[in-house]
Amino acid sequence: MNILDIYLDVATSGRVMAHLLEPPGLGMRFESRAAMRPRLPRAVAAHLAWVRRHGESVPPARPDRYQVAEEVFVAGNFESGDDVGFYRPDTVPVTPGEIDRYLRIAGYAHQDLFQLVQGLSHTAFDWVRDGGRPIRTILRHVVSAELWYMTRIIDDPDRHGMPAELAETDRRIDATEDMVERLRIVWPAFQQWARSLTDDVRGRVTVPTWFTERTEERWSARKMLRRCIEHCREHSGSIEQILAAYHYRSFPHRR
Repeated sequence: MNILDIYLDVATSGRVMAHLLEPPGLGMRFESRAAMRPRLPRAVAAHLAWVRRHGESVPPARPDRYQVAEEVFVAGNFESGDDVGFYRPDTVPVTPGEIDRYLRIAGYAHQDLFQLVQGLSHTAFDWVRDGGRPIRTILRHVVSAELWYMTRIIDDPDRHGMPAELAETDRRIDATEDMVERLRIVWPAFQQWARSLTDDVRGRVTVPTWFTERTEERWSARKMLRRCIEHCREHSGSIEQILAAYHYRSFPHRR
């Protein structure tokens, strides 16, 4: 039975973020390595089950049989806008067939997210759990991140200009304050952008200095695609927790 490769981001604070790159979509923060050890196998099992449930193949491995294949020290502490690790597999040029697979899996993640937020009341959108971010703010962040991911592998826009399709997507997003509509705008644009990448862009490694305070983080098309899945899955989980607490508070007789 195969041993799963886990890729680890390590912050100076001692926090870690574990990534399962294959099948893509799992990126999970832990307060320490010690906190990671008992929880990671459950997270891996849930991720493999989610991928399998959508008809995708998964490696024949037990969730508790994993090895840390690579560690990367990061400058941030896994907050919004902080850097995320770049690993050896991220350097491999992504093929059109792989892009289709990444987008198919990302599509499942977006379907889950749409199902969570469609039809929510304004009260639910703006309800705050334990001082955290409301669902409205999380959705704004997800949309902004997916547009930002696309800009990680372009040429410097100050020298070469912003690609027209990204500028138009940004304009359409800014034209509405409906967060679900923003998600409906950015996700098709992301797919179109990923499928339009040239051979050169699909194979390049960039160190973008634009639209970021982290000017040493490396990116590639493969990292862009996997981060789209990881990030959407992560925040769908956050929204699920918020909604569970919201319904528990709002409808105590259903406990």
